[in-house]
Amino acid sequence: MTSEQTGNGAPRRIRWEHELLPVVLLAVCMVVSAAIVLNLTSKLTFITDEWSFLVLRQGWGLDQLLTPFGGHPVMTPAFIFKFSQELFGMDSSRPEQFVATAIFLLTNALLFIYLRRRVGSWAALIGTALILFLGGAFEALLWSFQTMVYIGAMAAGIGALIALDRDDHKGDVIAAILLALSLTFSGIGLTFVAAAIVEWALNPRDRRRRIFVPLVPLTFFVLWWLGWGHSTSADSFEPSLELSVLPKVPEYMFNAFAAGLTSLGGLATGDGSEPDQPHLIWGKLAAIVLIGLSIWRIRSLGRVPRDFLVTAAAGLCLYLMFALAQDAYQAFGVAQVRTPTLSRYQLPSAIFILLIASTLLRGVKIPRLALVIAGVLSLFAITNGIQLMTDKAHERWEPSSAYSKATLTGIEAAGPDMVAGYSFKLGTPFELPGDQYMRAVEAHGSPAYSQEELASMDPAFRGTADSALIGALGIEVSGAPPAFDSPQCRRVNVKRSLALEPGTYSVKNRGETDLYFGLARLGDPPGLPIGGALPGATVGLGLPAGSLDAPWVLSFSGTGPAQICSDR
Repeated sequence: MTSEQTGNGAPRRIRWEHELLPVVLLAVCMVVSAAIVLNLTSKLTFITDEWSFLVLRQGWGLDQLLTPFGGHPVMTPAFIFKFSQELFGMDSSRPEQFVATAIFLLTNALLFIYLRRRVGSWAALIGTALILFLGGAFEALLWSFQTMVYIGAMAAGIGALIALDRDDHKGDVIAAILLALSLTFSGIGLTFVAAAIVEWALNPRDRRRRIFVPLVPLTFFVLWWLGWGHSTSADSFEPSLELSVLPKVPEYMFNAFAAGLTSLGGLATGDGSEPDQPHLIWGKLAAIVLIGLSIWRIRSLGRVPRDFLVTAAAGLCLYLMFALAQDAYQAFGVAQVRTPTLSRYQLPSAIFILLIASTLLRGVKIPRLALVIAGVLSLFAITNGIQLMTDKAHERWEPSSAYSKATLTGIEAAGPDMVAGYSFKLGTPFELPGDQYMRAVEAHGSPAYSQEELASMDPAFRGTADSALIGALGIEVSGAPPAFDSPQCRRVNVKRSLALEPGTYSVKNRGETDLYFGLARLGDPPGLPIGGALPGATVGLGLPAGSLDAPWVLSFSGTGPAQICSDR
């Protein structure tokens, strides 16, 4: 006798097909997603903003945790980076990548729970799978800091919405705590506070006894802002609202909504920084259709669902925040406009689209055929998403990571001879002081390439290391040549490169044309241009030893001849 013929066989089979199987498939999707993300990040070091927490926020004072970053509260990401730095060092960003991936998976698990309560397990699986492989959001998936800032806030916020579903005092307490926690990741948490305010206003339960739900996170945020939120630091700025932005807000919000739909459809292209994505038109058309269907659904219900208003308030708040921040970098002296298609925006945008849609579909029995079609289309979106994410990891993040590590190799090679006050950038709008970086290396290890690793790199990256080394040592041609007591001079052939030990030199151009110099130590000749000498002129050149034993290599460009002198 088959299970279908037993007294409880059919219910058991139905439970397997409609409840357990989607959960099993979700677990498989989560494992595959994590494997892809961790594989693509395996060659990456720390990325841009992350250096702030490793170098600029050394120590464990309140300021190191509570000072805003880009106007956002980032207490939890700051704590994670600093704790990991203390526990594991900073020679690898792998610990932070594992934590970020775990946060991402947790967010998807909570999203599945929220969606399943409204649209069923299969529809929830399809929606969650799209987020797990959302290639258009590669920045938030592959960049640990962005994962923590955006997705950490989303995880706590979705958890708060799930707690509010309980509609009891215990759920209210949990929601208030999670809303405050969301704000420790970033200002994205304010979107969920907006949702909590709407839920509190619409819930018929005693509002006076429930006022703490939105009040606790709001009080937390206000106290933080009064103490630290309005301050600025070397790595932060207080965003300012330009009135010229306001007329652009409605269009920006619509385009951000359309960009989220484009990413969900697997049609996103590039890194999202271009003003007009080729496929954004499909997102705009889908946005118009979905808005129309939403109006039709609400009219057919004869009421506006409460959880729709709750999630819609959060979504509108998110898009408003994006719109008002479109010129935020201008206040930090960086000529960059945050487009609505920006990659890091796509994950929270897509998640809110799914949250809002699920509230309107609540109670609708989705036909099996519709689920099958949606599943097939989602496979297309997932395939494109994985490809885009892979392409961007190879085209953008790996070269950027190699550039950072090569730069740090050069800076560390300067050793004790680094010039006082030297600072540098690693794709960041803020400066990283060289002395603070070296203290961090001494305490927590080096994320730079070893000399052996650098030697096997592409010549361009070895040249990057030389550029950083020369800059850190402050090497440049001096118009005031040194005076030697007993100079040792020799005539040099400018057609060949010349190996020089660290020391002080004078170079005289004995030719009739300008003579230019290139310097290399970690890279290949002719190296980095460092200046030149006019015909008949003598210039000085100091070559510090740094922490390397290798000689310097001086190259020439010109007809020569030349004479080089030293005190040995």
